[in-house]
Amino acid sequence: MLEYSKEQAMANNTKIDMTIFNLQAELSKTLSHPIRLALLHSLRDSEKNVNELTEILGISQSNLSQHLALMRQKGILQTRRQGTCVYYSVVNGKINQACDMVREVLIDQLTQKHKLTKGLSER
Repeated sequence: MLEYSKEQAMANNTKIDMTIFNLQAELSKTLSHPIRLALLHSLRDSEKNVNELTEILGISQSNLSQHLALMRQKGILQTRRQGTCVYYSVVNGKINQACDMVREVLIDQLTQKHKLTKGLSER
């Protein structure tokens, strides 16, 4: 596994191996659509089938299927078949934790902007 810190790389004056960053960029591209982020959020606690997901997300089954296929292909989601139903779940829950952290940063930024805007309007 590629584990090193920026400080280690700088201390050793070595070039950073970009492999993991390239993989991270590819994963980020896959997650760069709001429907895919909502899908992850919807599947965070339990697996769901296509009918449940279309109802939760309010999108067509064909649109949903395209997103599910891509996320499966990229190894983010997995399936389990039970009779005629296919259930989707998140492969690694850490992806939800990462998305949660990004949302927390965004909420902090919005809160800060709101405070600044409110402070300026009170002058």
